[in-house]
Amino acid sequence: MKRRVAQQRRLRSGVAFLGLACAAWLMSWYVGGGRVAAAAAPSGTITLYTSESEDDVNAIAGDFMKRTPGVTVKIFRAGTVPVEAKLQAEEQAGGIQADVVWFADPAFLHNLVTHGQLAAYAPPAARGVPRAFHYDGNRYHEVRLIFNVLGYNTLAVHLKPASWWDMALPRYRGRGGMPNPFVSGAAFASVGTFASMKGFGWGYYRALRQNDIQVIQANGDVLQKLASGEIVVAQIVDFFVRHAKAQGSPVDYVVPAEGAVLIPTPVAIVKTTANLAAAQAFVNYLYTPDAQRLFVQRAYIPVLPGIPLPPGVPALSSIKIIQPNLAYIAERRAEIRQNVAQIFGIQ
Repeated sequence: MKRRVAQQRRLRSGVAFLGLACAAWLMSWYVGGGRVAAAAAPSGTITLYTSESEDDVNAIAGDFMKRTPGVTVKIFRAGTVPVEAKLQAEEQAGGIQADVVWFADPAFLHNLVTHGQLAAYAPPAARGVPRAFHYDGNRYHEVRLIFNVLGYNTLAVHLKPASWWDMALPRYRGRGGMPNPFVSGAAFASVGTFASMKGFGWGYYRALRQNDIQVIQANGDVLQKLASGEIVVAQIVDFFVRHAKAQGSPVDYVVPAEGAVLIPTPVAIVKTTANLAAAQAFVNYLYTPDAQRLFVQRAYIPVLPGIPLPPGVPALSSIKIIQPNLAYIAERRAEIRQNVAQIFGIQ
């Protein structure tokens, strides 16, 4: 009898404990009127500094704001070099004003990392994206791929260029173009890469200068002159040409025999942002299927597996790729600028 009473007491104690545990568990789930507790949705304003084309960045930011109605994205857009100049001036003045930065110069972003200016972040939506596209301990990220290629006007060019060196041929004298490396980060990356390559070096750019190549401002300006026939062949970023061709412009491009130059264009969160949640939400959005499909619509190559490539783009495994020499560019930045200024007579 005593054993039965003891068992009943232990049972009642166990039930009471279980009840308290369940109550505590339920309280952790229900807050105010029986609603499930959740992290607050991002809200407020973030400022993006970028060298992305105006139409594209407006489309991307607009789609993000539509899907994240509590957040407003303010945009400062310029060429890569002017964006960097703004960042350097703000850093020296006491604080970078941007929340997110996105432009074509990973060497500059690496420098910001060494100054402790960029925040580490692993976007949940980027699961499945190759780890090689996340740099310096998740402090800046590749969200889509672009390449420097040779574009040409299909009405004026009947024998397509086949090599990067073809731009030095007499038939293109005064009719070739390239973006200004002091404006375009993609052009600067290409110059630094070719300058470091066997078979190119600075002799390549001296040959282009002797062939009266036109140094134009940004890739968009190069495209306009290419489409109008003012120039007939150009070094240019591939997606500009694909997008214009799809809209009926008489332009196309080739991957030269030596390969297409991969142009990193990473995005990063500034460590001193006053709105970390919204900045993270924006970077994470760039990896979502919705954003990646929007990139494809804008003629970019997606990094998220399973997203179809833009029309006419072959499998990446079939494209010969020239990897940018980022170490050379980072170490010899001043030398590259000096040589470009001397060869082309620009500042």
